Amino acid sequence: MRIIEPFAVTSAMMLESNVPETDHPAWASATTYAAGQRVIFAHGIWESVKGGNTDHNPGADTTSTWWVRVGATNRWRAFDDRLGGLTTGGATITYSIALPRTLNAICFFGLNAESVRIKITVPGPTVIHDQTITLASRDAVGNFWEYVYNSFTFKPDLVITDLLMPSGARIDLTISAGSNAQVGEIMIGNDIRIGTTLTDTSLGIVDYSKKDRDEWGGIFLVPRPVTKTVSFRFAIPTEGAARVQKIMERVVSKICVFYAVEGEDPFGTTVAGIMRDYDLTLGAGRSFGTIQAESLA
Repeated sequence: MRIIEPFAVTSAMMLESNVPETDHPAWASATTYAAGQRVIFAHGIWESVKGGNTDHNPGADTTSTWWVRVGATNRWRAFDDRLGGLTTGGATITYSIALPRTLNAICFFGLNAESVRIKITVPGPTVIHDQTITLASRDAVGNFWEYVYNSFTFKPDLVITDLLMPSGARIDLTISAGSNAQVGEIMIGNDIRIGTTLTDTSLGIVDYSKKDRDEWGGIFLVPRPVTKTVSFRFAIPTEGAARVQKIMERVVSKICVFYAVEGEDPFGTTVAGIMRDYDLTLGAGRSFGTIQAESLA
């Protein structure tokens, strides 16, 4: 059982990207906006609530009197803590990020790509890591004929740990596809070992769709996002309980990556989301805990 605690990517850390930030015009204080017009401000897309909108700063409008934020720009959707919005590009999507502190893990979610390249350069400049990961995979099969006739697919999620990314390093990320490269979320952070994952870890989903029946029993569905839930069961030496407690207190209000096994995850336990519940029962020598995590929408 492990948790990757992400470090927020800020404007100061973003050195370069080939994804243009031209979704809409930049907000200008002297421009009068009509209802429904959209602008870019602080890497977000804002929509004017009503007409005659002049010199109202979107970032200062905390009551949405003049502006409502509808999401991040295409460039910054990869860092907006949501899986529903995708950063889209052409054959490649590239980001160059400067690290203000030492980190050791990178995660990608919602990929539509053939490969991902991670290049790490330290001042000098010296390249200390350059790795290209091919995302092609084949679903598990039951016999030879399924192997022959099942087509290849591309993994949508990728978790890379045990990286050396020292403070001051430059991280160059390249997401490559034949065309229309996409990524839902990129998280850079530290990988923290919690304990040993147990076999009674369980999977589930939460469906936020609206389901009603009329007086004749007919069903009306309003589709809404479905999130994945994982109830991780783990064990730790009891002397490590205080350490785990402090980690849980730190990540309880953060979006993190929760996962059960290193490398390929054949069970689908990897979750980028929030911790809904946590419990640790102390025992003599060995203690047992549960972490309930729910994915982002």
